[in-house]
Amino acid sequence: MTMKAPDPEASEQPQPEESTPESAGIRRRARLGVVLLGARAVLQQLTILVANVYLARTLTPADYGIFAIVQFAMSLFTLFGDAGLGTALIQKHERPERRELSTIFWFQLGIAIAILTVVYASAPFVLLLWDDLPDGSVWLLRGLALGFLFTMLRAVPMLLLERSLRYGWIATLEFLGTMAFYGTAVVMASRGAGATSLVSASVAQAAALAVAANLVQPFLPALAFDRERLGKLVRFGVAFQGKHAIGFVNHAVVPLFAGARLGKTVLGHIQFAQQIGYFPSLPVGIISRVTFPLLSRLQRDRPAFVAEVERAVLFCGVPTFWFAGLVCGLGPSIVSVIYSDKWMPAVPALYVYALTFAAGFYFTILGSAVDAFGRPQLMLRLTAFATVVNWACVAVVTSVGRSPLVFALGYAVHVAVGNVALLVAFKGLLPEARPLARLWAPALSAVVVGGLARAALPWSASPLRLTACVLGSAIAFAGMVLALDRSLWAALKAGIGRDKAAEAPPEHASANSDDPAVEL
Repeated sequence: MTMKAPDPEASEQPQPEESTPESAGIRRRARLGVVLLGARAVLQQLTILVANVYLARTLTPADYGIFAIVQFAMSLFTLFGDAGLGTALIQKHERPERRELSTIFWFQLGIAIAILTVVYASAPFVLLLWDDLPDGSVWLLRGLALGFLFTMLRAVPMLLLERSLRYGWIATLEFLGTMAFYGTAVVMASRGAGATSLVSASVAQAAALAVAANLVQPFLPALAFDRERLGKLVRFGVAFQGKHAIGFVNHAVVPLFAGARLGKTVLGHIQFAQQIGYFPSLPVGIISRVTFPLLSRLQRDRPAFVAEVERAVLFCGVPTFWFAGLVCGLGPSIVSVIYSDKWMPAVPALYVYALTFAAGFYFTILGSAVDAFGRPQLMLRLTAFATVVNWACVAVVTSVGRSPLVFALGYAVHVAVGNVALLVAFKGLLPEARPLARLWAPALSAVVVGGLARAALPWSASPLRLTACVLGSAIAFAGMVLALDRSLWAALKAGIGRDKAAEAPPEHASANSDDPAVEL
């Protein structure tokens, strides 16, 4: 792929020479959001860990494979349900008006009802693609469609909370959703519901979030539908959602090739390996989620924009590299001791997925930065390029090998190629940015910690010893990183500390300022 020079559009972006007090205040609220979402993540992951261990021991790889297929089929229908309109409102520098929000509400509600009708009618035909699905899978797909309706009903309240950077409430709501999912899944799995337990849990999670979000951030839509404003939002949203549409096609290689060509049991092992290997996507997702609205608000303050991108990549790299080293060293013990030996065939693929995510985690952060900079078309092209590479590689490898490892190796190729292409394009937009400059210390520390963990593998065959090894690796990794890069500690403190400029009142505060609380 030949990367073109940056568009002339990029030069039209206002580029102040220094950060403003208002920008500093926005950054401080965003950092608080990271802390709040991080605290939620700790509680959430404790819940997920316990529940996933129980589910992995109770359900079979085939159950996970069935759920993955049904979930993919549902995603096929819901792909265009959002059209990126919510993201378009978050990316806008101006405060959204009630008429815009009402237009989005009615538009998305109509789409949800239409999709629910289509899924109910076409489910028997869609699932014919997978000939080894058990009886009753049609009703699993129909049931899962109900969750999409609930998702649309919470869209506007969650949009308002996210644009306002009110991550305390967002963290609370999402933890409630996690409890609803795993509470339902565990209870139903204990009663022998199999894959039905995962489908029911998804619907329960969507319903709980919809009700709670509307209680926390009430929104009563006006009886209005503004086609002109909808069209303006669609211009950004289509490009943004187009990236997700292509991303959907990209991820479709898992259920289509692994599910249809390799079978539901192998698909279950692949899904398990990717889920564990991509575990650092949790902190990366938290930081990326805060980064997009933050950078959207800083798009007219270029120095602050660049600084936040570099800091976000660094914050994501530290836990990601540690986890990759840990998995490569203690992978067999982690799977055997925690999840049981029936998942051991997934271990080789687990290594590949952990290393793949470590090599490509920054795609999420830089992608959010490009979107916030107002260039979703660029991400659309890059995602399309990576998808073509992925399908080509996976098609080749699954024709010569049928193991989870072979599939994971083929999948990893497009991650490497796509990330290099994005990095080149990002440097074209912001040549002064150096997003990967601070990652050498975490990467080197991960290699050393991975080797030490591998040496301790024979000793880590019990829950207590495995826990000691995990804690020891975390301490050793942190010590090495701080010893190799003495300035890292200052960077971490700056990332979560209060910015003195944020305490200064904005010079032009007025009723028309971009207040974080959207008044309707």
